[in-house]
Amino acid sequence: MTKLLLIGAGKAHLSVLPLLQKKKFKDVEIAMIAEEKNTADVSTLCEKANVTFIEDKIISFDPLQKMLLSFSGEIYRFDVISFDIEMKVSLFKQALVPVDGQGLMVVEDTLQNTAFPFLFGAGNCVTIARQPNFAVGSEVQGEVLCKNIQSYLSGRPLKPLGSQNKKPSFIGEWIRRLYKK
Repeated sequence: MTKLLLIGAGKAHLSVLPLLQKKKFKDVEIAMIAEEKNTADVSTLCEKANVTFIEDKIISFDPLQKMLLSFSGEIYRFDVISFDIEMKVSLFKQALVPVDGQGLMVVEDTLQNTAFPFLFGAGNCVTIARQPNFAVGSEVQGEVLCKNIQSYLSGRPLKPLGSQNKKPSFIGEWIRRLYKK
């Protein structure tokens, strides 16, 4: 069975949980490890999505061995991992994962790290390669993250952040029609 770890209960990971409830990954054991439960009831969201919630703090990360060490002394092994955490010290820099000048993990617009393809990230702990000022909402990141992890696990190509089939907003549609005339 494949083991997927979601590290951190950031907004992007929280938006992944309802999607996991609908999608049901086959032969994948999913766990979320976070320091504490934040304002949303994370354990309830995890339970509904069939995700194990573990309250712990990750202090070391080894992508070559595919393992994490926690403050409680637990060692967590994984096959695929995603980060959405606030960091004071860069776990990524210590693990020799490509980072930017601020210690944020560098990911492609698919939210996947190219040096370690099983490594994904979203939220405030990542920067998108060649697009450091690219801003997109947590829900959109969560949606793309969920789809791309599922695609990665099934060997399908990943989709970039800008590829969602979104309908234009009312104002956007109105402006498009105005300039069309």
